[in-house]
Amino acid sequence: MSETFTSALDFTQADVTLGSSFLLLGMDTYLADTALDIIRLKLKRQDKVDTFIVYGDEVKSSELSEQLDTFSIFSSSKLIVIRNAEKLDKKELEVLGSYFDSPSEIQSLAIIAEKIDAHLGPWKKIKAMATTIPCDPPRFGGAIRCWLNKALKNINKTMTPKAMEEFLNRIELDYYNAANELAKLDLLTQEKSTISDKDVLKSLGTTRSGTLIDFYRALGRMQTKAALEAMDNMVSADWEPLQVLSQIFRFYLSLWKIILLRRAHISESEINSKHLAEVYPYQRKEYMEFSRNSKPESLETIFGILLETDANFKLSVAEPSILLSNCLLRILKS
Repeated sequence: MSETFTSALDFTQADVTLGSSFLLLGMDTYLADTALDIIRLKLKRQDKVDTFIVYGDEVKSSELSEQLDTFSIFSSSKLIVIRNAEKLDKKELEVLGSYFDSPSEIQSLAIIAEKIDAHLGPWKKIKAMATTIPCDPPRFGGAIRCWLNKALKNINKTMTPKAMEEFLNRIELDYYNAANELAKLDLLTQEKSTISDKDVLKSLGTTRSGTLIDFYRALGRMQTKAALEAMDNMVSADWEPLQVLSQIFRFYLSLWKIILLRRAHISESEINSKHLAEVYPYQRKEYMEFSRNSKPESLETIFGILLETDANFKLSVAEPSILLSNCLLRILKS
């Protein structure tokens, strides 16, 4: 029977058995790699599996069919990792789908894909038979807090409440960045079992790296030069243009929500405390300010620009970074 987790953060070694297969679905490579490590280590320790890796944009149907065939003279317990599975061609995808007509009890598959077309027959079959593990980027600060609580347990440490707030206020909304900063904190504190706010300030500095909040501030204050510079910094830090576009959409969606709640006569204090879970607490006051500078008709225009840009990413031959810059300029002039 298939199973779907709410998040990769809920996935543990107890959920792994030989013969089960897993669909690691989403754009967050940190979560996908973390889930894959859980699968690989459990099967290696308990079932002594051999691990084989194939790539969806490289593998041919004959090679994939041979790899999936456990009934050869070389057969043993196996874990087959299929990376970039969203890039499988039609013939190769059909080979993969047909495997689930009669999956092996001594073989597990870890299928890693950023996105899939769930309307296609092979993907329907895979989703019906495999355990789906969502690997989505964090959408709000609470997701990072949930990750942090688990990560601290893994290194046998705790944080004081103030240290946790300082840590969350200074990192980007990104699991990889958060894991990297926590690893540095772990080394800095060495034998200490509790991390203090002073430890956090020493490790992360007294100013926020702040690329994303700087971007939001520039958007909220209609500062074209600052917004373009922040966007360039994000792209230089290996953000995909589509990820940046998604962040722009989330920013303006939060402003739209605040405006609608105000129209429903919800007080600012209630909006702040109950309705902005996707926004870090220390940023909510600024969002209130940004929303006061926004007009509903302008936001409608902005959402239209974002929708058009998203379509152009798929249809236009222009570079995504150029489309993104053009989108940002149009938004700030709207």
